[in-house]
Amino acid sequence: MPDKVPERVGKCKILRRVGHGATAVVYLARHEGLDMPVAVKILRKELSETRPHFAERFLREARMAARLEHPNMVRVIDCGVENDFHYMVMDYVDGPNCREQLTDEPNGIHWRKATDTIDQAAKGLAYAAERNVIHRDVKPSNIMIDSLGRVRVSDLGLAKLSIKGRVQMTQELHTVGTPNYMSPEQIRSSTDLDLRSDIYSLGATFYHLVTGKPPFLGKTSMEVISHHLGSPLVPPSELRSDLPPALSSIICKMMAKSPEERYPDYESLRQDLQNVLEGKQTAAEGFSESQVGIESEDEVRRVLDELSFSAVLTVEDKDELGFDEAKAVGAPEEQAESSTELDLFGPEEFATYDEGEPGPRLRTRPARRRRKPGKQNVGLIIGLVAAGVVVVIAIIIIAVLASG
Repeated sequence: MPDKVPERVGKCKILRRVGHGATAVVYLARHEGLDMPVAVKILRKELSETRPHFAERFLREARMAARLEHPNMVRVIDCGVENDFHYMVMDYVDGPNCREQLTDEPNGIHWRKATDTIDQAAKGLAYAAERNVIHRDVKPSNIMIDSLGRVRVSDLGLAKLSIKGRVQMTQELHTVGTPNYMSPEQIRSSTDLDLRSDIYSLGATFYHLVTGKPPFLGKTSMEVISHHLGSPLVPPSELRSDLPPALSSIICKMMAKSPEERYPDYESLRQDLQNVLEGKQTAAEGFSESQVGIESEDEVRRVLDELSFSAVLTVEDKDELGFDEAKAVGAPEEQAESSTELDLFGPEEFATYDEGEPGPRLRTRPARRRRKPGKQNVGLIIGLVAAGVVVVIAIIIIAVLASG
């Protein structure tokens, strides 16, 4: 049963719903004190009542985002709890996110436009990193573009404050993120993530923008993750011949398996992005990573086995669209895709990902799947039916012989 829509929260009068997802609903509202339209994100009551850690994380996101005031970051204006509704008030962004742009241009957007988008997003992420905040969920649906063309990075729901630039992760949430864009070290439940992990995710987003599909495809989250861990990246220039080789090298450097081979900071990344736009030589030109991933299948299985019990990932489902023509910000699941957060991250839990021919595949352990009701004892049912038929035939034969 859907939550009852509040007429107002805080100083905001709710106008209408503009999006929803598995964890929250976003409304267009008017902030009466500021006399301006805002987006109000409200956590679903079912979650706040039955899973208190969702409410804690929700408010943590709001407070963390409120500390970040930058033209390329979504601003959080207020947050709180009113009549048992956990809410946050954010800027209303009158434009699409990058995932929606890809819906209109499924083969990828023009590389210059994509490069400018990534450059602006890097500015916002650099600002956050300077304040010891690592995003941990950079992806197309978390990058908004307003009507003036300004890029805004949204949704800090998975972000963590870091100490000396490295994330100190809690024992409860060892691995978090969205599989299509997660760095190998984030998948491994690393306890010392730094900004280079976000650079990897930004590179995976960049790859998606210019090619029209994520860097690694698979039918399950486990398969996608195994590619991030152990499959070589197909250079985007091999998928789109019109991409400058220097741009392809930048993306490959951003997505190097080893953090040491990526850009060390956003300044060096942004310099290369500007150079490729101006036709100048880049530091990534001719880049070729030395580490192609985990070579041992046993090591891949070990990492995936650990994820089965310790991870919380956001699984995107493109088939459930929960938004209309109005664009809200701060909640990717309410816009370009719906998302479901799984507490027990195991092979049997995975949603289907992008369809299409997958890239090079690792021979990993077959995914365990839940048996569908009605198919669990098919063999037994067939056997019983056959036995019944035999019994009926035997009875008929005996009856015929007796009558004769």
